[in-house]
Amino acid sequence: MNSNYEIYIIGLAILFFLIIVFLYIRKISNSGNLKVKIESIPDPLESSELSDETISNEPCDDDVEIQTDQELVIFNLISLDKSCFNISQLFGFLSNCGAKLNNGFFCFYDEKNNETFRIINALKPGTFDDETETFAIVLVSDLAKVNQPLLTVKSMIDIAAIFSENFYSSMYNQDRTPITKQMISHIESRAQEIERIRQLPVNSLEK
Repeated sequence: MNSNYEIYIIGLAILFFLIIVFLYIRKISNSGNLKVKIESIPDPLESSELSDETISNEPCDDDVEIQTDQELVIFNLISLDKSCFNISQLFGFLSNCGAKLNNGFFCFYDEKNNETFRIINALKPGTFDDETETFAIVLVSDLAKVNQPLLTVKSMIDIAAIFSENFYSSMYNQDRTPITKQMISHIESRAQEIERIRQLPVNSLEK
């Protein structure tokens, strides 16, 4: 009997203590004294110092020609959780897609062996090797230099879509804004316009 009485007293004491704690916390919260410090979390991609070299589209060989008129198309593929891609799987995937590793970049070529677009590491130094750790890559092409702009754009989009699905990443434009169907339609229209202008007689372009 005494044992049950003691348990009852202990239970009431615990309950009374919890009520006091609850009332105290609510009082502090209502008075504004309970403050939670919220710190902004930096974007890992921004803190990784993207290299200016990684958004260039220089030829894969050493014969670099400065272009004044460029029509760059840039797609960023960034890991959903910012975890690094498995570099061995990345190498295998891009090789199976037909890319060739040249000077640290994965380059794609047309039937005449002219570069159409390349894939680069979005993080410094911008190149790939067996020890590369990265959670973001960039597909880039200069449509002013390729023979078939529209086909190049479609190939870039296809590879980007397959990569995103297999490597759990999202697709962004050069400003790291999520790519939409409207954006893709605009890029394809621009590629078509470039092809159309090329087919115009030289005399009509001079007028």
